[in-house]
Amino acid sequence: MAMASSNDENERREQAEKALQRAEELFAAGNVRSAHLQAGRAKRLCPSLPGVASAAAAYEVHAAARPGKGNNWRAVLGMRYGDAATLDTIKDQFQRLSLLLLHHPDDDNHHNAGRRAAVEGAVELLRRACEDALSAVAAGSSMEDDDDDGTSRRPHAAAAPHNYKMPPPAMQLHVPREAIVIYCPSCKSEFAGKVGRLEQQVGMKCARCTEWLSPPWQKKPQAKKEPPAGPGRPAVFQCPAKCPECGEQYVHGVRRPVVPPVQGVHQESHG
Repeated sequence: MAMASSNDENERREQAEKALQRAEELFAAGNVRSAHLQAGRAKRLCPSLPGVASAAAAYEVHAAARPGKGNNWRAVLGMRYGDAATLDTIKDQFQRLSLLLLHHPDDDNHHNAGRRAAVEGAVELLRRACEDALSAVAAGSSMEDDDDDGTSRRPHAAAAPHNYKMPPPAMQLHVPREAIVIYCPSCKSEFAGKVGRLEQQVGMKCARCTEWLSPPWQKKPQAKKEPPAGPGRPAVFQCPAKCPECGEQYVHGVRRPVVPPVQGVHQESHG
């Protein structure tokens, strides 16, 4: 019975690997929708397959953002028309998808050029959609108001929709991002991160672990070092001399004075 179960599991894993490979081929050929379907099938067959979760999320983002679907930052963020688009829900969706896409540096997609390109493209599309969502909410135009006929759930026909094709590198971000070194208190490591308006509002994932970081950005704490004993820091030590009054050996520690002693004069204090 256990052997049959193991065979079934191996068969599902093989089918999932083939489906994921097929998804990569379809995506490279420009068939984003079919790539998304194949990746979803692979994930259902074997959720533990390395790279399948982030690949499926990447193809889902690309499918939601494909040309002809209109101004759909909601679709890219996985939000339905009519759902409340608040700052918190936008943050939650952006964080959830970012963690799926950037699952781990050792993820199988990191070593697969085709899937890595799909993930990197999806990250940029997700960033753009999140920036558009935040701008829409700030402007009070998050398409929340429902008319009696329900037409307000869709973008206005006269509005110029975003084309979510990958824009040129110079236009991928609304504002330049600053490269800074960020410290993660979870894995206690530093990494070079790029911080812009979006990161300042919703945070970013640590490049070394799955921790989600939020501003203010931390810096690595400096190691505490004891200053060396010297003229500026009296040192406690056992005095080898005897008390000139009673002639007994000192038994307590004594402190060396900050001011250098006068030559020929015993200036060590009795403990």
